[in-house]
Amino acid sequence: MSVSLLVSEPDVTIIVIVYNDAGRLARAVQSALDQSLSGVEIVIVDDASTDATPRVAARLAAARPDRVRVVTLPENSGGCGRPRNVGMDHANGRYVMFLDSDDTLDPHACRNLVTAAEETGADLVSGRCVRVQPEREQNWYPSLYRESRVLTSISDEPDLLYDTLSTNKCYRREFLDREDLRFVDRLHYEDLLFSAQAYAGARKIAIIPHRVYNWIVVPRGETLSITHRRSELRNFADRLEIHRRIDVTFRLRGATELIKHKNVKFLNHDLLLYLRELRSRDPEYRQAFLDLAQAYLETMDSAVFEECNPMMAIAGYLIVQGDLRAAMAAADHVPRKGGAPTLSLSPVERDGRIYWSGTYLGAEVGRRILDVTDLGIHSAPLGTLTLGGRLTEARQAGRELLLTGDFINPLGRIDATVELAGKLEIRDRRRKGRAFRVPVTL
Repeated sequence: MSVSLLVSEPDVTIIVIVYNDAGRLARAVQSALDQSLSGVEIVIVDDASTDATPRVAARLAAARPDRVRVVTLPENSGGCGRPRNVGMDHANGRYVMFLDSDDTLDPHACRNLVTAAEETGADLVSGRCVRVQPEREQNWYPSLYRESRVLTSISDEPDLLYDTLSTNKCYRREFLDREDLRFVDRLHYEDLLFSAQAYAGARKIAIIPHRVYNWIVVPRGETLSITHRRSELRNFADRLEIHRRIDVTFRLRGATELIKHKNVKFLNHDLLLYLRELRSRDPEYRQAFLDLAQAYLETMDSAVFEECNPMMAIAGYLIVQGDLRAAMAAADHVPRKGGAPTLSLSPVERDGRIYWSGTYLGAEVGRRILDVTDLGIHSAPLGTLTLGGRLTEARQAGRELLLTGDFINPLGRIDATVELAGKLEIRDRRRKGRAFRVPVTL
């Protein structure tokens, strides 16, 4: 562990965490050195890298010993929490910011954030983050950052809970110490908990529309992150544990409405991500996922289901009932951006109303949540419906692969006497646009 002392108290300490990212660390640090606000120090926290990162970090510190320090952890922590905590322990600035080694700061980030904090007295200032992709840029929750605002409570703008990033924000160091705010260690999604605790503890929150953080989206296959593999069950278990801790944070402050608001976001966003990927998981994974999700969703206020996306309300309700197949079908019917919803389960009709499932209509809450009459599935032209299907058998016969399956006939609307024709389309998931079609017998 090496530390070089700075002469005076800087305005901002930028904590740059890095692990095995020698190729991009210098770019991140340079964006911190290039800040238009001069009183900035950089603390690089190396999470026990095994590549050339230590040499790069040492070279950066040697070039600017007045502004750059390096702290090296003795062993890898397996996440972002501990490196950021160690960085906070070494911060001298009146304000603290976080920067990942594969991202960059806007040149005026520190100046704009600190100016807002000084003018408003805010404990926390949040600015606009931009996701930078190879061919385009996308603002992160742009509706939150259209104008400058000062909030006296997160309850004044609960949608801020959707911005769970810790990196597009500036924190008053006295506030971090007063609230004893630190990142949780050994859990994925530490940002979600830290941000929620910061929002809940801040006496004032300032929001500015200025661009402050560049989230560089790494092309598929090049990411170094080990913390966000949704294919691992621990990933989902950690997310649920983080949400439970957020619930405790808000409950201790009497902010039950924030719990409900956060849980609506969990259903609309978090749960949807996992349900969409479940078809590629094995039965053991699916059952373990169902057990975890069911236990958490059972703790939610039923009012959450009334306020979220109708199809995700159905998905959450069916998970509570233990019906994962029908829940996955509900997630299929939430259209992806630019796409159409897929109908992979046939609804039922009861007394002139259309329901997603006919199995759970004994209770009034079930009838209310499962009622999809207003979606118009029963009346929409068949050509506008994307009908899902399933593969029931795959068998090799010599050089031929024989596939057998079925597809949904919603409410029996496709008459048995109609002559049908179809093609099987096989797509490459990893290479967009690569596909071929073969005729099938229906």
